[in-house]
Amino acid sequence: MFFLDPSLLIAAGASFVAGVLGYIIARLWIKPIVRYNITKRRLDSDLTSYLDLMPANPSAAKVDNDSSTGQTYLRSARKHAMDLLSLYTTEIPYWYRLLLDSRQESPTQASGLLTNLTKIGNPQQRRSRIEAARNQLKLNEKKATR
Repeated sequence: MFFLDPSLLIAAGASFVAGVLGYIIARLWIKPIVRYNITKRRLDSDLTSYLDLMPANPSAAKVDNDSSTGQTYLRSARKHAMDLLSLYTTEIPYWYRLLLDSRQESPTQASGLLTNLTKIGNPQQRRSRIEAARNQLKLNEKKATR
């Protein structure tokens, strides 16, 4: 008859439990948080690229000279804003949502600001809504530290 050492059984059980807990944490916490941050960076990239296409001085921005590239950036930004909102409301863990709320980061308000940018005719109004959305997502503070 073959008997297993009890310490070997305890070690195997502990490693199984650790593996299951690690999988659950990675799948339900880490992966959604990483997806949220990647989507937020993509949104920031689209908004920055769009703002780079706009003239810097307000008098030149009164002429609506949106190119197809600018419209592409706005559509992509809207998609990323909707994805960010979906991740915020359904996928990221509750404790991380509380952390974002304590930082006063609001993807809900930012998404509302970015939804209908293509329908706004005045480029200055678009710029101000983009800046307000970036403030809601705390994207401007990262730019200041670079």
